[in-house]
Amino acid sequence: MSDPGFRNVIALLTLAGACLTAGCSSEPKPVELTPAAATAIVSQRWSRDELNHFSITFHSDTLIGCGVQNDLWKMVETVDRGFTRNTYQLTDRGNKELFAIDLKESGKSHEITLRGPYRFEVTNITPGSQPDVRQVEIHWQIDWDKAPAELKACVPKFELSGSPVALFKLFGVEWRFLSYLKPEDVVAPPAEAAPSLDKI
Repeated sequence: MSDPGFRNVIALLTLAGACLTAGCSSEPKPVELTPAAATAIVSQRWSRDELNHFSITFHSDTLIGCGVQNDLWKMVETVDRGFTRNTYQLTDRGNKELFAIDLKESGKSHEITLRGPYRFEVTNITPGSQPDVRQVEIHWQIDWDKAPAELKACVPKFELSGSPVALFKLFGVEWRFLSYLKPEDVVAPPAEAAPSLDKI
């Protein structure tokens, strides 16, 4: 029993048994999602023009005329079942500066979908519906210094912001930004389970 080789085999078998019991693994341990990591992942997706088209809804009696005057959209007459109605479509310039529009003649509940550019910050990270899911709260606002002059002429600065919640999921050791959550899908975690930014 004094053979060094035999003692090495026994030591390896003991280590293997301990790993089976305790869960040893050569895989790197997943890291918790931090605000800095979430910011980098969001920035990467936005740089590819992905998940960065935010819609704003507001009331304005002057928006339609301002957009026409600044060549963002134009009026188009459409005939449906004998009825003629006016709709608005983005111009070539408008398509470069905006993603979509849904304008109302009443002046109520205009909807504009933006392309950016934005400034944003991660304001909170909380657990989601599963252990490998995180809800990332983001506050974005239009980068006013870089925004198109035509947009700034027609839409008030305070309207050009929002606070969506982003869904992140862990794949192996990599966190991925999948989508935005609807307000009704956001999970409210127990107070003791919600990590605050100063503890992340």
